[in-house]
Amino acid sequence: MPMEPLLIDEPTLAMIFTVNSSPLSGKEGSYLTSRDLRDRLQKELLTNVSIRVEDTDTPESFRVLGRGELQLAILIETMRREGFELMVGKPEIVTRTENGKKLEPLERLVIDVPENFIGIIMETTGSRRGEMLKMSNHGSGRVRMDFKIPSRGLIGLRSQLLTDTRGTALIHSIFEGWVEYGGELALRPTGALVADRSGPSTAFALWNIQERGELFIGPAIDVYEGMIVGENSREQDMDVNVTKEKKQTNMRSSSADEAIRLIPHRELSLEQAIEFIADDEYVEITPKSIRLRKKVLQANKRPRRWQEIRASQPTT
Repeated sequence: MPMEPLLIDEPTLAMIFTVNSSPLSGKEGSYLTSRDLRDRLQKELLTNVSIRVEDTDTPESFRVLGRGELQLAILIETMRREGFELMVGKPEIVTRTENGKKLEPLERLVIDVPENFIGIIMETTGSRRGEMLKMSNHGSGRVRMDFKIPSRGLIGLRSQLLTDTRGTALIHSIFEGWVEYGGELALRPTGALVADRSGPSTAFALWNIQERGELFIGPAIDVYEGMIVGENSREQDMDVNVTKEKKQTNMRSSSADEAIRLIPHRELSLEQAIEFIADDEYVEITPKSIRLRKKVLQANKRPRRWQEIRASQPTT
């Protein structure tokens, strides 16, 4: 009796993989060209049946489709450890059209957490359009919660829930089906701090900038124009000079000996970096570094973020 063929879940997320074109490219990796990138992705297709690779308008970029953010992040991390340098764009959901309606993938999300974290779990999943189906409490001090949530709501959710629950949450998701597209989710509410020139970062410059938002780099780090060095506390992007040095002078000053105390910067993991970037940004991945950058490096050629935010808001 012949066996029924196994059904593989269709890809729900897509990311653009492209050649690293930053000014620091080629300094840390061994495989840099589009030919290397294409050969590696074709090799992945031989063993990873849930991955798909599509060509784009340019020969340097490829559209990689997979079963969720975690699967694509594992592929990126594997390539990074093999010596590849590449850039990836913001994850986007894979949609389909049936009977004239736009559909998006839906996930069944199961979260097992201690009872005292129920509130933060419901708040976080609710902001991502999650709908709770049932909650089970077996009297052991932990609660199991079942949700229906769009696949795009899962982007960055795992790391956020682990942070909110102090690492005690058990999270599992499985493809549930397709549902009518529910509209755009909220954009990142904050802008980016973007370096406006190349050079090594200095503690003096970072000390003056840290009150503007949260930094992603420390002193003595090579930066280039268009590289994202922190998260702005406001919704607009801000160009900053992180290479400025303290002026030397013979004059005495009451503030001259003021100690420079830097707030510890936030070191972004690969998953956090992929979650953070906006549509006009890339994550630059090398064997030794993870950097964030704007797609257009020159400040005078970049569209302003506040214009994009204003354009995305509904008119009254």
